[in-house]
Amino acid sequence: MTRYRLRLVEQSILEDSGDFTVEAGTPELAAAVLLRAHDAALEACRDLVVLPDGQSRRIEPREVIDNNVFCIRLDDAGDEIGGEIKPDDGPPPVDTERQNSAGPSGTEPQP
Repeated sequence: MTRYRLRLVEQSILEDSGDFTVEAGTPELAAAVLLRAHDAALEACRDLVVLPDGQSRRIEPREVIDNNVFCIRLDDAGDEIGGEIKPDDGPPPVDTERQNSAGPSGTEPQP
C-alpha cells in the first residue's frame, strides 16, 4: 500500500451582526460605507464598528454557524499539492488486501 502525507484542516465560520441605517444613493453604496467602517475597526484591532454619523455596533463573532473539515495532500517537503479532499467526496475505498486475508469473522486469517 502507498503511504500519503496529509494535512487535516478544520475551519469554523463565526457570526455576529449589527444593524445600521445608512443614507446613500444605492444599497451597494450604503454597504460600501459600512464595509469601510468595518475594515477600519479591523485595522485598529477593535470590535466596535463606527460610521461617520456616529452610529456604532460591537461586532464580536462567536457563534459557529458552519464548520468545514477536509484534508490536503502534502509532498515530502510538507508543501500542499492537489486540492481539498472532503469527507463527502465519496465513501472510503475498501481495503481489499485486508479483507482477503480475513476469515469469516473478519479478524481471523484464512488458512
